[in-house]
Amino acid sequence: MKLKKALIYLGSFALLSIMFSTCYYMSYLHALNNFNQRAIERKDQLLELTRIAEPTPQVAQADTQSASTNEQSETIVLPTTKYILEIYNMKSDTIETQELNPPAYLVGLTREEVEDYLATYMNDLPLSEYNKGLLSYELVRFSDTEIVIKKTYNENFVPFRFYVVVKDGFVVVYNSDLKSVYSYTHILASELPEEDRISLSQGIYVNSYEELYSLLESYSS
Repeated sequence: MKLKKALIYLGSFALLSIMFSTCYYMSYLHALNNFNQRAIERKDQLLELTRIAEPTPQVAQADTQSASTNEQSETIVLPTTKYILEIYNMKSDTIETQELNPPAYLVGLTREEVEDYLATYMNDLPLSEYNKGLLSYELVRFSDTEIVIKKTYNENFVPFRFYVVVKDGFVVVYNSDLKSVYSYTHILASELPEEDRISLSQGIYVNSYEELYSLLESYSS
């Protein structure tokens, strides 16, 4: 009887051991399968990221073209660049051509920067250029070996050269920009005829040096 019970216990223990080992082995296989599947997925993800990171031939070609374009756009005026200045006088219909060394304010500038400089120059025209009737200042040709700039003048387009008016009781002559003073005269406005005082109160526009000196002389006599 005791032997029978012992055999039953041993059989039950062996059966439980077999069942436990089988379950453990099945769990191991399932975990291993999941691990391998994740490894494959990770490998595919890494390959996809690597493919995205690598530039395609088209992109590489576009980058090369872009670099080439940027290099071309960075052409600048060099100290060795031939500088040609064309001066066109519309009044006499003549062109004077001067071949010079590039001025320091142009050396190192790109085409766009040179055009910006010319536009700024025209927007804030020096008085001397205004009086000579400068109408345009333009870039004709541009390269690192040669730059051609053209100035066009016409004195007939200058509306006036001087502006005569009374300031602080004296006759004062302004330049055509109406800001800078050409001459402070010692002529007292109170000593002038009433007609002249009225004209000066409104301001007198003068077109030439000869006309200016004639006017001032009439006030002094």
